[in-house]
Amino acid sequence: MISKGSLPIYPKVVAVSFIKPSQRVDVMTYASIPIVKNIVVAVLLLSSAAHAAQPDRFSNVVMEAAALTDSIYMLTGAGGNLAVSVGADGFLLVDDQYAAMAERIADVLADLSGTSEVGRRLKYVINTHHHGDHTGGNEFFVQNGATLIASEAARVRLLARAPSATAPLPVITYEEGVHIYFNDDRLKLVALKGHTDGDTAVFFERANVLHAGDLFFNGRFPYIDTGSGGGVELYLSSQEKLLAMINDDTQVIPGHGPIARRPDLMAVHAMIRATHEAVAKGVGAGMSLSSIQEKGLDDVYQSFAWDFISEARWIETLYWDVLKNNAAQ
Repeated sequence: MISKGSLPIYPKVVAVSFIKPSQRVDVMTYASIPIVKNIVVAVLLLSSAAHAAQPDRFSNVVMEAAALTDSIYMLTGAGGNLAVSVGADGFLLVDDQYAAMAERIADVLADLSGTSEVGRRLKYVINTHHHGDHTGGNEFFVQNGATLIASEAARVRLLARAPSATAPLPVITYEEGVHIYFNDDRLKLVALKGHTDGDTAVFFERANVLHAGDLFFNGRFPYIDTGSGGGVELYLSSQEKLLAMINDDTQVIPGHGPIARRPDLMAVHAMIRATHEAVAKGVGAGMSLSSIQEKGLDDVYQSFAWDFISEARWIETLYWDVLKNNAAQ
């Protein structure tokens, strides 16, 4: 059974919902993080002050589990979407949201398996990248026996932001990718770049389920962390690789947003290309950032704006990427 030890006790979730993908309601709180240029990544990372504030911040968040197959579930709560494999080999978790959500995630795992001995059954936690809304539960789950896995580049980022010498780090890493055989499936972990320089996509081959991490924000302008090695062209290139891996029957778990299929990923990919080209034309015509923002994007892309990445902020990301590419030529 999971031992809480000296870990803070967070408010228990009132209910755990098990829903069909079509009924899912996105309760992501990522968008509530203050938008301050040049410190976004720092805000996302866990600090002692953030630890103190988390119980109130997440007290009303309900974890939801949607069955994708007989053994694969998508979990949502606060932060990035999770995938969990449940079977005879135990549990495998892809990402683990914020630290304050760890016990609630464990509660969901216990409900899925019908046993409270999650600590002995959770074997692996895979981090798709280093951001705190995807890795905040690492300490909790590693202390309770899980093995942490991530790309070598993500491990470097985690090490750089580690709050203490005892902070858990991945013990299995890879430069290009690795296979994991678990619960009668083969998981293909692919190291990519774009959102950061240490992204990983996880493809459950038999189940035909892809966890794309933050290389896919379903129906939204993406957040591209240029301060951590991300870039628009890299993002597009990685999405092309993801599209080549899957088919129209693949269920795609985005880093944020509802469950998706290949056409949804294609739509976001096309949006990024088209808006990037539009901003590049503006730059080529000598327009300033503010002028391009004032003009705005085509109305067809208005629905992609959201609280964290507004149209103006997405244009800014594209604008600086275009200038960087022009300077490199």
